[in-house]
Amino acid sequence: MKNSVILPSAIQICVDDVGWFTGADSRYASRPSRTGMTRNHVPEDYIALNEVGKAIGQKITCPLVIGEWDKDNILRGEIGPTYQPKTWDRASTLDMKLAEKCFEAAESSDYIEYAYHGVLHGNYDEKGRQITEQECFYYKNPGDKLLSILSEDEIAHRFELFFKIYDGWGFKKKIQTHAAPNSMPHNISAEEAQPLVNVLKKHGINYWVNGWRRFTGKQETGHTEFIDGILYMEKGTGNKIPWNACDVDPLLTEDCAKEGDEKIGIIFNSHWPNYLRYHKEYNLERVENWKKFFERQSEIFGLMVSKDIEFAGNQCIYRNYSTVETEKNVIKIDVTKAASISPKHTFGEFYVSLKNNLVPKEVKGGTIEVYTTHKDFKTYKVKHTDNIINIMLY
Repeated sequence: MKNSVILPSAIQICVDDVGWFTGADSRYASRPSRTGMTRNHVPEDYIALNEVGKAIGQKITCPLVIGEWDKDNILRGEIGPTYQPKTWDRASTLDMKLAEKCFEAAESSDYIEYAYHGVLHGNYDEKGRQITEQECFYYKNPGDKLLSILSEDEIAHRFELFFKIYDGWGFKKKIQTHAAPNSMPHNISAEEAQPLVNVLKKHGINYWVNGWRRFTGKQETGHTEFIDGILYMEKGTGNKIPWNACDVDPLLTEDCAKEGDEKIGIIFNSHWPNYLRYHKEYNLERVENWKKFFERQSEIFGLMVSKDIEFAGNQCIYRNYSTVETEKNVIKIDVTKAASISPKHTFGEFYVSLKNNLVPKEVKGGTIEVYTTHKDFKTYKVKHTDNIINIMLY
């Protein structure tokens, strides 16, 4: 019976690098990699994300790069955040009609949820040369190739610039997730990241997603932890789509996991081009295939599709901090630690998948109802009134 019960991982899509107008990778010129597309971005690209989210019923986490939205030249004279510290003049090059259409497409979407990604996806020297794409870091000793974190004041200033541009446009969506550009330096510990953590907390950031912690120790796929009260969830579900690939057919890609995997990811790491076509007119042609792809994932015992970052975080906590025991016709789920570790991240409910041979008869310590039905199993929503839930089976 043990192998017929699981608290599934709720897969949450993260789409990095939303917000660029220019697509081209300009690292050859010591500038940002951007999205890597060989065309510029248009309102239809935001509409594509909206339609994918609508098709699968999920608010997609979209780490936003804000610098090219700088209609008021807020970044002029800023050393560090921009590759043109003295001559920055986005106001003269920004196509306002195009930008307003992009703004409307993004802001009107019920399925695009912004996350903080950065100002211009990097740290630049006084001449505008890129030091690193990891925006809040620099080389204290360039020879050792190990990055150090900027001071809290320097990081706070970058966030201030980001939100000046954000607010200047009238963006209204609450940003509650952070995704550092180009991941986090693998040599940086959670303790060393405290200056960044302090700034995140000041801005009400409750969630943090990156590919980072699995490279700093023994943590693995699906790793989660609390970093000074912020829920950190490791990116990575086995997705190997190249970061700059457009015209992708998701039905040809590998699954996020297979039944029986001990470690299952949470955050489906992807980039904006992966959902787009080179010819914008065909953007929506892949929406149905993305829907089928995530339907295929939801048929894997141990996976489900999240509704948004809060849903994913809640299920992640219950999955990682609860215990499940089976004996005869009873499933005992102890959520004592999950329910108490961070009340602001949990909602008194979680999801459990049972193979079809296990049918709930009654529940003590909460209520249970069918959430989704699949070929070999059902996923149930459990609302608990106690920290010990006993599910009696027929």
